[in-house]
Amino acid sequence: MRKLNFLLVDDEVLVREGVRALLSGEDFVKQIVEAGNKNEFELVIATHPIDIVLLDFRLLDTNGFELLKILKKQKVEPKVIMLTGFEGPELIINLLKVGVDSIVFKLDGYREIFKAINGVMEARNYLPEKILTMIRERAHLLDDTPPVQLTFHERELLKAIARGLTTKEIATVLKLPETTAETYRIRLIKKMRVPNTAALLAYAFRNGML
Repeated sequence: MRKLNFLLVDDEVLVREGVRALLSGEDFVKQIVEAGNKNEFELVIATHPIDIVLLDFRLLDTNGFELLKILKKQKVEPKVIMLTGFEGPELIINLLKVGVDSIVFKLDGYREIFKAINGVMEARNYLPEKILTMIRERAHLLDDTPPVQLTFHERELLKAIARGLTTKEIATVLKLPETTAETYRIRLIKKMRVPNTAALLAYAFRNGML
């Protein structure tokens, strides 16, 4: 394998340091740069040639979907290995739909990251057996999987619901008429294709939306 330039994207310094320490010992590594937020990510992408991005799905100020949009605009698009602690099938399927090259669950450790790096460079993609099983079990539902991306207002509404606020309190916080706040709540439940608010919150936590 040729020597590669890596970008580590994670808002936890200790996580980046740990992955960097392990990667640094590999003979296929040319350079490792880091980003802990969206601004740092954009700066690195604009100023460094990157072959592989190891991308944490959720950062404090953004998420993997938003950063993938930025990468899609690059003349030379790097390979993306998404690292996530969330195992919601809706999230995994939506990540595959937007074109990530590999997904690695954080709890599976560095060995799985190593396999993913080899996989995306030699075979263009790599999916762990856990994800392949998930795809096989849900193959008949792939086209009907609801989204996990929210608008700014939908995210604020979801946060307010998670805080246990009443519809009246949500309306006050979001500066909306009470009837409008309730309409938005119902629309969000329908968008995520869940039966009620409790199921909406469970869906959101399972897929890294909260």
